[in-house]
Amino acid sequence: MFIERYREDLEQELNSDKFKEAFEELKKKHIIFAHYPTIDSLRYLMNPGNKDYWHKDEVMTVLLRELHTSKVIFPLINILFWDGLQRLYHRYCASVADQEELFSRIQWDFYQSVVTHDLDRLPRKIDVNIFLNTKKRIVGWIRDNVRQRGGMEELSEYYRAGFALGDLFASKIYPEEMEAYLLEMVYRKVITETQYDLLLETLVYKRMNQREWAERKGLCYNTVRNLRYRAQVAMRGYEGEKIEGRE
Repeated sequence: MFIERYREDLEQELNSDKFKEAFEELKKKHIIFAHYPTIDSLRYLMNPGNKDYWHKDEVMTVLLRELHTSKVIFPLINILFWDGLQRLYHRYCASVADQEELFSRIQWDFYQSVVTHDLDRLPRKIDVNIFLNTKKRIVGWIRDNVRQRGGMEELSEYYRAGFALGDLFASKIYPEEMEAYLLEMVYRKVITETQYDLLLETLVYKRMNQREWAERKGLCYNTVRNLRYRAQVAMRGYEGEKIEGRE
């Protein structure tokens, strides 16, 4: 199942030499980790039932500041919120036809909530605020976007004179044409320039895989997978709207 695969990838990142080195360095620099020297002890601290808000905020402050200089530590933040994100998924999975899409969306919105959290404005109950912001994003997405997803899988390989999303993956389309299509998607604000670069390097010209691209950009692999997935969903939705407009 997709959740198990994601968890396995996350565990692999947590067991990597790069993460272990970063975590050990973190423990050397910040005395708070003397109380919580292992991932399991940190997970216990961050459990919603634990009322030690002072230590929770101190740990989260360190992790969020560290994240601004290196994304290597993000898998730790991800695993600390894992149980809450799982509950969020099960809470709303009945409302969404594509449950893998929901799970990926939760992970993506969680990442956005983490990297945009303002410590100066919200220095207390950081974990609660991050979770509630993630939930708010998900509820908004379900309300505004899920209804547009129906029928998008039935796009033909070519649609009249224009490109359809399927063209992007068809081997008979020249890479230059794919690149032009992606540039149009950036121009129309369907995808971001970061997503354009990711698709161009890993899908069109295949100069590197997603893990290599993630390392080059200083992002964790799971974040990059979600970034690419969101780009594909956005383009699929755009093509669907074009079809509806022509009919």
